[in-house]
Amino acid sequence: MLPVRPNDLDALGHVNNAVALEYLEAGRWDWLGRQGLVHGDRLIAVVARTEIDYLAEIPRGRVEVRTELVSPSEEEWDEEGLTFRARFRQRIDLPEADRPAVDALVTVAFLDAEQRCLVSLQDFLAASTPA
Repeated sequence: MLPVRPNDLDALGHVNNAVALEYLEAGRWDWLGRQGLVHGDRLIAVVARTEIDYLAEIPRGRVEVRTELVSPSEEEWDEEGLTFRARFRQRIDLPEADRPAVDALVTVAFLDAEQRCLVSLQDFLAASTPA
C-alpha cells in the first residue's frame, strides 16, 4: 500500500496522471525486491513502452499497486537464449473499489548504463542476483 501524498493531487483533488506512473514504478521496484533482485549500478531496467488506461479517479487516501510479470512467461523462458524485454501487467487499486483505477502494460528493456547499449534480460538477472 502506498499513501497518496498531498502533492500527488492536482487542482481537481485527484492523483495526477504522471504521478500514477510513479506509483507503477514503485510497484516494479517492489516486485524486483520480492524476487530477490537488487538494483545494479551498471545494468539497469528502463521503461521502453507504457500502455495505460485510467479507469477511475484516485482520491486522497491509499492505493495498492499490483505487479505481475507476463512476458517472458515460464513457457517462453530460455535460460540459454537471449531476451531483451520484459512486460509487466500492473494495476493501481483503491481499497474500497471493485475494479482498478489504473490498468497498465509496461514494457522494460535492459541497458548497460556505462556503454549505453542494450543487454539481455539474462545479463540483467545475473548482475542483479546477490552472490
